[in-house]
Amino acid sequence: MPVISVDWWKGNDRAQRQELVEELTACVSRIAGCPEEAVTVIVRDVATDHWGKGGVLADALLAGAVSRPGPQDTGGQQP
Repeated sequence: MPVISVDWWKGNDRAQRQELVEELTACVSRIAGCPEEAVTVIVRDVATDHWGKGGVLADALLAGAVSRPGPQDTGGQQP
């Protein structure tokens, strides 16, 4: 009984969620060799101000308010 969990940014509509669930279900069912009825898909809509990437909240990145910070460790290489 495969369970797929998807976290994505809030703002996708019901039709997009339905398409995502259909496509993931079909793919996992085919690969796992199980009936589609055995596949569970959980979709979580996450607000962009609750999602961080590269040390910056996604709402700030989307607004272009800040640039992503550079790497903290250059591995001994000169920047």
